[in-house]
Amino acid sequence: MGLKSVWLGAVIWMLSIAAPAAPVEVRVVTAAWMGYANAQGEGYYFEILRQAFPSPEWQLKVTVVPFARSIQLLQHDKADIVLGVYQGDLRKGLYSAAAVEMDTVDVALTPAMARDWQGLESLNLRKVQAYIAYGFDRLIPYPMYYEESSSLRDMLQRLNDGRIDAVLDYRPGMENAARLLESEPNFVIVDDVVSAAVYFGFADTRFGESLKLRFDEAHKEVIASGLQQRLFEATQRKLGLIP
Repeated sequence: MGLKSVWLGAVIWMLSIAAPAAPVEVRVVTAAWMGYANAQGEGYYFEILRQAFPSPEWQLKVTVVPFARSIQLLQHDKADIVLGVYQGDLRKGLYSAAAVEMDTVDVALTPAMARDWQGLESLNLRKVQAYIAYGFDRLIPYPMYYEESSSLRDMLQRLNDGRIDAVLDYRPGMENAARLLESEPNFVIVDDVVSAAVYFGFADTRFGESLKLRFDEAHKEVIASGLQQRLFEATQRKLGLIP
C-alpha cells in the first residue's frame, strides 16, 4: 500500500471518528392533548419522554392523529410509541412500567342533572357521549347508554339541545368547543368525576421493547427526583387548572 493510500485511509478514519452518529429516529403518535402533546412535540408528555430520549442522540418523529388512529398505528407497527393510554387500550403493545400521570376526567351536564348530581351514580341509565376509543364506560361502574363520537363540538351541541344527558371529556377542551356552538352554552361542567392511571405505550417489537426498557429506567429517576410532579404541576398551572 502506498503512502497516499495510507494517508487517505487515515483521513477517512479521522472523519468517521469526528462525524457525529446519526440520531436514532423514534416514531411517536399521539392525539392532540391540550398542554400535554401537540404536533410540534411540545407539552407535558414530551417533557417526560425527552428525559429518556434527549436530542440530538434521539429524534422524535411526531404524528398527531385522532386517539383511535394512534392506537391502530402502534398495533400495526406503524409507530414505536403512543402517548396517553389506559391499561387495556392496547390489544397488542407494551405499557410503561409506571404511570406518567393520574388522568382526571370532567363531565358536562344538563342544568337539571347538575342540580341533582350525586357522583357517577347519577349517570346510571343516562345518555352519555365521549370521543371515539376513549372507553370511559370501562371506568364507570354503572350502565349507561354510552356512545362515542369524533366531534366534541357536535357532542356538546347535542347536550345543549337536550338530546343527550352528559359528555365526558376535559374542561379546557369543552370550554374551547363551547365557543363554536350554534347557541349559547346551556350546560354545567363538573370537574374530576373519573380518575385513571395514564401510561405510554410501546410497539410489541424488538425496537419497541428496547425503547420501553430505556424509558422505564429513566422514568424511575424522573419520579424519584420529583421532576414528574413538578412538570405536571407546571402544566396544570399553564392550563389554569391549579393556582
